[in-house]
Amino acid sequence: MSNLYHILHAMPALDREEMPPQLEEVAKSLVLSGRLRIDANDKINFARLYLPYDGVSMMFSLRELTDIKLLGHTKKIITMVLQKRHKNQGLMDKVQQEVLKLRNEIKKYQPVSEKLEMSLARLVVQSVHPVVMLMLLWERVEIFISYSYTIGDVLDVVSWQYAGDNSGMQSTDGRMATIYISAGGNPFAETTEDAVYGDGFPAMARMMIIGAQEMGHYSDIMRDAHGRQISRYSANLNATKAKENVRIGRLNDIKNLQLIRSMLIKFNVLRLAEHERHLKFFRKNKRRGITVLFTISKICFWRGCMMRKSRSKKFLGFVLFWKKEKYLASRIIAMLDDMEFNLTPKADAYSRANKVEEEAIACVEALARVPQQVVKWGANLTKIIWPNLYSIYYKEVIPGCMVAYKNMTGKDYNLKLTTPGFHPLYRLKRLFRKKIKKYSSWNY
Repeated sequence: MSNLYHILHAMPALDREEMPPQLEEVAKSLVLSGRLRIDANDKINFARLYLPYDGVSMMFSLRELTDIKLLGHTKKIITMVLQKRHKNQGLMDKVQQEVLKLRNEIKKYQPVSEKLEMSLARLVVQSVHPVVMLMLLWERVEIFISYSYTIGDVLDVVSWQYAGDNSGMQSTDGRMATIYISAGGNPFAETTEDAVYGDGFPAMARMMIIGAQEMGHYSDIMRDAHGRQISRYSANLNATKAKENVRIGRLNDIKNLQLIRSMLIKFNVLRLAEHERHLKFFRKNKRRGITVLFTISKICFWRGCMMRKSRSKKFLGFVLFWKKEKYLASRIIAMLDDMEFNLTPKADAYSRANKVEEEAIACVEALARVPQQVVKWGANLTKIIWPNLYSIYYKEVIPGCMVAYKNMTGKDYNLKLTTPGFHPLYRLKRLFRKKIKKYSSWNY
C-alpha cells in the first residue's frame, strides 16, 4: 500500500476566468488577509519575530507589515508581546523598530508577486469545501505553503525538532490554528513527462492533496455556540477515544474496500495488471515484434472480460468510467492501495501502546482524509469505496461547520458556486491543460 501524491481527479482552475466567481472572491480574500505565508524557493513573503527570552516566535507576512488595513493589528500583537519589557514611548519605538526589522528581513528575498499569491490561493480554496475556507478566514488561520518537500523551512526551531520532516501539518492550541502545506516543487513550472514528483503537475497535485488533508483536520474540530473548540467529530479533542459512528464507519469502509478488491481479483485484475506491466516495459525500451502484439492481445481479452463482468455489479461501475484508461488495471490497483492506506495510515506518529488511543488516531486521520480522497479520485468514487466516512464528513462535519460559521459570524452560509463564463481563449487553454494532465499525472 502507498499514499499517492501525484494524482488529481480533475485539473484545477488556474486563472480568474476559469474560477467560479464566488471562489475567486474567497481566494482574493485569502490573499488580502495577509495570512498566506509563501516560501517559493528564493521568493518569500514572511519573516519571523523571534524573542527567545519571552518564548515568542511569530510569523508576519509582508502584507501584514505594510498594508495600512492590516498594519494596525500587527502592531497591536507585537505591542502585547513586548510590553513586559518596554513601557510608554520606549514600547512604541521598539514596536516600530521590530516592524522595520521584519520588513528588511523580507527584502533579502525575491518578492512574491500578487499573481503568484493569487495562483496559490486558487489552488488552496479548491482543495476544500468553501465553508471550511470561510471559517479559516474568519479565525485568521495562518496558511504556510512551501515549495520544499517538507514543511521544515517554514517552522520555528521548536516545531522543527519534532515536525520538520512532515509533508504537512495542522496545529492548534485549543484556540488558534495553523495549516502547513508542502508542494515538493513549483506547481506552475513545466512538467517533465511521466514525473511523479518535482516541479509542475506533481507539485500542484501534492499541494492540493496535502492542503485538503490538513484543512480536513481543521474542519474536524467541533465548536460550541461561541466558537470555542470543544471536541472533534471523529474523536474527543485529545484524540484518545474515537466517536462510535466514525469507528464503526471506518471499519465498515475497510470491509467494503476489501470486498471490492476481492471481487476485482476474481475478475482477473491482477492478471491484467501483470500484462500491462509487461507492455509498459516493452514501450519504455521501444521493443516491437510478435511478443508485444501477443501481450496487447492478452490485455484486450482480459480487459474485455473484466469490463463485461463489472457491468453486472453496481458498485463496480467506476471500472466503466475508466474504460479509456491506457493501463486500467494498474490504475484500479493503485487507487485501491491508496484508499486502503488512507483508511489505515501507518506511521510511528500514529502508534500507541494503548490500542483504544491508536484506533482513535486512525479515525481522526481517516475522516480528515475524506476531502483528500475527493481531490484525488473524485466525489463519486470516494462515495463508492468510502461510503460511511464520506457520508459522515459531508452530512455531519460540513453541516456542523456551517452552523459554527453562523455562530461565529452571525451570518448564514449561503455561498452557491456558479459556472464561470469562459472566453474562447480560456477554453483552448483548458483543453491544452487536460492533455498535459494525461501524460503527467498517471504513472504507477
